[in-house]
Amino acid sequence: MHRREFFSQSAAWLTATAGLQLAGCQLKPALPEAADWQALQRSFQGQLLFPANALFSRFAKAANSRFDAIQPALIARPKLAADVQLVLVFARQFQLPLVGRCGGHNYAGYSCTPGILLDVALMDQIELQGETAWVGAGAKLGDVYFQLSQQGRSIPAGSCVGVGISGLTLGGGMGMADRKYGLTCDALLEAELVTVDGVLLRCSEQQNPELFWGLRGGGGGQFGVVTRLKFRTFPVAEVLSCHAYFQFDQALPVLNLWQHWSRQLPRELWSQAAFWWTEDQRKAPVLQIRVSSLGATKELQQQWATWLRRLPAQPFEQDVVLHDYAEYMLSDCAGLEMGQCKLPHQSDQARLRRVAMAGSSDFFRGAMPKAGLDALLDAVRQRQQQGHSGGILLTLMGGAIRDLAHDDTAFAHRAADFCAQYLVSRPVGTEEKQLQQADLWMGQMRRTMAPWSTGGAYLNYTDPLLSNWPQAYYADHYPRLQRLKRQYDPGSVLQFSQSIKED
Repeated sequence: MHRREFFSQSAAWLTATAGLQLAGCQLKPALPEAADWQALQRSFQGQLLFPANALFSRFAKAANSRFDAIQPALIARPKLAADVQLVLVFARQFQLPLVGRCGGHNYAGYSCTPGILLDVALMDQIELQGETAWVGAGAKLGDVYFQLSQQGRSIPAGSCVGVGISGLTLGGGMGMADRKYGLTCDALLEAELVTVDGVLLRCSEQQNPELFWGLRGGGGGQFGVVTRLKFRTFPVAEVLSCHAYFQFDQALPVLNLWQHWSRQLPRELWSQAAFWWTEDQRKAPVLQIRVSSLGATKELQQQWATWLRRLPAQPFEQDVVLHDYAEYMLSDCAGLEMGQCKLPHQSDQARLRRVAMAGSSDFFRGAMPKAGLDALLDAVRQRQQQGHSGGILLTLMGGAIRDLAHDDTAFAHRAADFCAQYLVSRPVGTEEKQLQQADLWMGQMRRTMAPWSTGGAYLNYTDPLLSNWPQAYYADHYPRLQRLKRQYDPGSVLQFSQSIKED
């Protein structure tokens, strides 16, 4: 190492150490010295980025721009499981704060830290072996859909192409194929995980089955860092999608009919009712009803025709379109190459835009009575009339989601008929007080809908204001998850505001 380079790197190490001091670490033993950082760097095969590095600011930012002010002291971007082992052992040795990141969409910013950011994005290999697929923990959902569909296969998952596969899977994973093929975590056959003491474990029904149970719905960054995931895949099929749009003053009878009708749909069909509105008080919210199928096109055509005949009010717009599977799942990528269909921290060709997000959720069993629907619509109307944008999505569950028993995985909401997502998405640079107000609104939504909801909340729609989050996310599974935390992360090396507590 040249003398100038040595002094530059030494300054970077000192900066990182100072950053860790500012993070408020109670460090025992002492903070790492230059020789410790050098030893880590010599053995590390990926990228270690200090604040002075030209790439640092790009990779420091998560998908959710709300937390851009939280800057890590060091970004570790492993290429191999051995790199993850090195960083976890290093963090544990010096008791340094560390969080993992795959996509960075967390509503609460739990993949941001003033300590060490372990960004697994370089671990993004995707390999199909017959009807199973090994997927690196850093792969983005768009790439998973693209690469697997090129070979005629796919996995049940969500719709946001920039989401990281590991966070999506470990929290459950809901999407348009889940009623036919189950949640993303239900398709998981095996996971490789590095524990906080640097041990690489394989987890499946046969190996470390209790830990495998916890990884399917218990959330990411709780018991270790996942490096690879093995999935059961399904054959792709054409997707028929049907949409209908209704004026807000027609929403009550339409929504009431939809919730009763949709619960009777065969599992091949998926449906969602959504309200979207802007801050423009002159434009009333619009109700959108969506139904789609993987194959089963005749079944959906018949069901859709029946639905339209039964409607108490006709839509002001509707469409029925047959899609190629990849085209439908990658609709956010329309007109873009896959390298462009990324967020800025995911590709230097990126064309997708980051936003500032806040969200929360509810689960419902059975159809809501008129009083519940009235409460929901009144809340939408008030939010819009106050000049605030937002969205509410009611997504049909059931079908294959219920094929597994309540205790088969850590996902605790299999009995629900609907999941509600409350969402606010604003441009980069939106003032934090606006997003805090959105947090409060979503908390009020949960209180408003409490008489009809289960009280549960979806872990992947993380709500930082949930006071009863262990019960809301995990229900009666929480004590079992606590035992796993004590076993695999004693001392809570991996921790954030809503991480599982040892006791």
